Amino acid sequence: MNLFCVEPDALLLLHEESLGEQGANSGPCDDALLEAALSHPLHLAVARPVDIADVAAAYACGILRYRPFAVGNERVALLAMGLFLYLNDWRLEAPPQEAADVIWQTSAAILDEPGLANWVRSYL
Repeated sequence: MNLFCVEPDALLLLHEESLGEQGANSGPCDDALLEAALSHPLHLAVARPVDIADVAAAYACGILRYRPFAVGNERVALLAMGLFLYLNDWRLEAPPQEAADVIWQTSAAILDEPGLANWVRSYL
């Protein structure tokens, strides 16, 4: 499966824009943690057979696990997942509030990565 990956600069820009809409400051980003977060889906794709939902969920979970941003990691997790799907000609057709709730559940370890992938799959 040949897929386009999320680039750190694109995600940083989306993060800045999303916080700017809220009138908030993004604060610092730990580049090493961002690199680790964005490499998680690549490691997953090499380790076992995956589909688009598995990789999208891995992007979100990588951000939630490594927390590279001072603020807004949950928002960035959702943005990373959506950007990855968009780059690969897929759309997440989930209601916005449900998407936010699912990301919070994942962040709180109520929902695991395979569970998030199943949720993504149901809205593609």
